[in-house]
Amino acid sequence: MLDWQAELSPPAAIPKVARAVTPPLPSASPVVTFAQALTASTRAASNENLPHPTIHAETLSIKITQGTYERGMDVCKSNLRGHLVLNKGDKPYATKEIESKLKKIWKTADAWRMMSLVRGFYEFFFSSKMDMRSVWAADTVNLKPGVLRLFEWSKDFNMHTHRNTHTQVSIRLLELPQEYWMEQTLREILSAVDTPLLIVNATSKLLFGHYA
Repeated sequence: MLDWQAELSPPAAIPKVARAVTPPLPSASPVVTFAQALTASTRAASNENLPHPTIHAETLSIKITQGTYERGMDVCKSNLRGHLVLNKGDKPYATKEIESKLKKIWKTADAWRMMSLVRGFYEFFFSSKMDMRSVWAADTVNLKPGVLRLFEWSKDFNMHTHRNTHTQVSIRLLELPQEYWMEQTLREILSAVDTPLLIVNATSKLLFGHYA
């Protein structure tokens, strides 16, 4: 082949060669501080325009927004509070156990929930005032063992200073003729004192006749 023919001929194909490709270095993950992680996991809220505390004598005071406080009051007006009284030796209940027992007793239109406080006190949250009133009308609930006494929600409640207005007592009915020893009759007689809770076996099974 002449030189000029070689210049006009197409160039020879260049063989393909496999080349190792170096992967890009992984980018360094940004370092997240504890404060940033905490902020990301909670709802962001503005701390602007918060009131400044004042000191009166030795008391620290803070002014809260009246409108927000009143809305909180309105939300709680469909609540009830309860106090669980157990006899000496009774096994304490878990909150879930009390809730399970009450769901079998209370027939409400909507769901409700309860929250444990301290010293045997509980807060009950109802979806409507109608459900709250229907439950409150039942008043005392006998959980067998233990008695849950319901009372109206009130503001500034402190379970440590709350004074109980009811307690469990045993009553003996002396010189009661036997025809009055039917359970329904005994409960009707006891209702003149307050809510009857339990009639002992010695009376209901007629094992002891000195008193009912």
